[in-house]
Amino acid sequence: MASLLRVVAASCSAPVFSGVSAVKLQSGRTIKSTCLRFFRTHQALGRCASPGIPYKQLTVGVPKEIFQNERRVALSPAGVQALIKQGFNVVVESGAGECSKFGDEQYAQAGATIKDLKDVLASDVVVKVRAPIFNPALGVHEVDMMKDASTLISFIYPAQNPELMDMLSKKKATVLAMDQVPRVTIAQGYDALSSMANIAGYKAVVLAANSFGRFFTGQITAAGKVPPAKVLIIGGGVAGLAAAGTARAMGAIVRGFDTRAAALEQFKSLGAEPLEVDIKESGEGQGGYAKEMSKEFIEAEMKLFAKQCQDVDIVISTALIPGGFLVTKKMLDMFKRPTDPPEYNYLYLLPGGVFVGGYAAALQSGYNIEQMMYLGSGLCCVGALAGLSNQTTARLGNTLGMMGVAGGIAATLGALKPSPELLAQMSAAMAVGGTAGLAIAKKIQISDLPQLVAAFHSLVGLAAVLTCVAEYMIEYPHFATDPAANLTKIVAYLGAYIGGVTFSGSLVAYGKLQGMLNSAPLMLPGRHALNATLMAASVGGMIPYMLDPSYTTGITCLGSVSALSAVMGVTLTAAIGGADMPVVITVLNSYSGWALCAEGFLLNNNLLTIVGALIGSSGAILSYIMCVAMNRSLANVILGGYGTSSTGTGKPMEITGTHTEVNVDQTVEMIKEAQNIIITPGYGLCAAKAQYPIADLVKMLKEAGKTKADVRCAQV
Repeated sequence: MASLLRVVAASCSAPVFSGVSAVKLQSGRTIKSTCLRFFRTHQALGRCASPGIPYKQLTVGVPKEIFQNERRVALSPAGVQALIKQGFNVVVESGAGECSKFGDEQYAQAGATIKDLKDVLASDVVVKVRAPIFNPALGVHEVDMMKDASTLISFIYPAQNPELMDMLSKKKATVLAMDQVPRVTIAQGYDALSSMANIAGYKAVVLAANSFGRFFTGQITAAGKVPPAKVLIIGGGVAGLAAAGTARAMGAIVRGFDTRAAALEQFKSLGAEPLEVDIKESGEGQGGYAKEMSKEFIEAEMKLFAKQCQDVDIVISTALIPGGFLVTKKMLDMFKRPTDPPEYNYLYLLPGGVFVGGYAAALQSGYNIEQMMYLGSGLCCVGALAGLSNQTTARLGNTLGMMGVAGGIAATLGALKPSPELLAQMSAAMAVGGTAGLAIAKKIQISDLPQLVAAFHSLVGLAAVLTCVAEYMIEYPHFATDPAANLTKIVAYLGAYIGGVTFSGSLVAYGKLQGMLNSAPLMLPGRHALNATLMAASVGGMIPYMLDPSYTTGITCLGSVSALSAVMGVTLTAAIGGADMPVVITVLNSYSGWALCAEGFLLNNNLLTIVGALIGSSGAILSYIMCVAMNRSLANVILGGYGTSSTGTGKPMEITGTHTEVNVDQTVEMIKEAQNIIITPGYGLCAAKAQYPIADLVKMLKEAGKTKADVRCAQV
């Protein structure tokens, strides 16, 4: 923009050719001058024009952009320095370049003067990125603060802003719209739109790579092969070509589509695969842009995109054509099989609404049916577990689980009858938790679910500890008069202990699975004695807790057992290797269930008691099943690897028999000749992200003539 500003100022404030003699314009007479004949008219007009303004008397203003989320600035310190050398005076609003990482001191060092907004907009020439808009902080439009007959250089888009053009016209402003600079060779230096489009294409790939979560370039490691990412770029303009070059440089397989043959050639020159439709129709428009295509061509386009969306990992659309580009629901449903029945999942809202709405109606009528709601919610949770045991009913299981939780929350609120202030706090807490959970769930990969479960278990354990301590503080005045107080105190103590172990143990399991901690077992010297001491101290703390009725002793004992159990959770879990962490998570899942059961007992909430018992028992059963499947001892897992000190000292088991080895070529021949190919996916395939090479293999087999009946996937 600085170079363009110099040209504009030069053409306005000085004669076009200063070295040419004066000329008089008289009717009927030939103009005689020493300049070339081609320039006589321009020279004569220049001599007749009013004298220009010297550069040193011109002030260029750079205001701060106030458009929402706009981070750019019209002039950089380098641009300011170039104008200062030409003789211009430059004023910059304080903080104008802050979002672009240009401080006021940098502008001052370049020769600019730092002033407020009113002084900047009162300059002879104002340069902006965005067109002037209403300033809500000052309550006035930016145009109204500009001086009369000033010059504005910015992106204006006159056809879209007729009201702005009227305001500038009333100010008698000279406006140079950067967006109206023609795309010709001599104006390439001023084509800021193309320059920014180039950056947009580059950034689109960078942002996509950040969200993709997998390597762009292919990887061959000892653990297996990771195929390169596949990127589809729609539109071969400046942004599209920049995106193609960036993605190709990052190692991705790039495919490009454009309606113009020249753009497809440019895609090819960058190493991308150009895509075409069967219909021969040129998309060349005026000025190098694409034109709107026929209906038949667009339909063929959509078919091509739908097919490509099934294969590629990332789609980048840079097409600026009339009508825009839509990703249809059909493309999003590309993973569904044609034989799948239609889904009407939104209809589940009806029973859920009747369940919660019926309770609300009964509550308004004066009926207290909280216990029935707890029972109904508990049955929904039981049905959810049964539904989740099979893939065909898993979605129904999720729905029943959400209905049960929603009913439980509604019944709890109805039983508490909180004040508006407390209800607002509870709603805010649920909103924050729900938003955080949704954000985490959107970013997590399917292979990271075990550590996600471990992280959430830590929250359950922490909630159990806080609930037990808080319930003791609330119910303490009733302990002296209530005969059942001792049972409540025991449950609070046990809940705090189980919650502490669950909290710290889950964090250690998360750290090992996520790679934040060393996955090797941490063999502390005398760890068994340490664990036994911690256990004895935790059990011994119950004696003064139950015998001494004072409040201070009770709180101290609860705090002590919480701290001791947290330390014990670390020592128990750290002694188990990362390979056994899935079993540890199921054990911690069981712990969290019993902690939840204790919370339900303390809060007199049958739903929490039912759900906690379900989670605790199912987690224990699953832990036993996994230990048997992995040839592990459940006692070793629960006790933190008790007895593992002798691991590796005995004679290893001898494996007898014969085996057959095959190489890659033999495997290829076996697959080609096979009549039935059954692929059995497991967790290892998921963790290694091998679904992509498997998909490529299936595609190659289908292209080789194999049918769906020949290539099948087994369900474990």
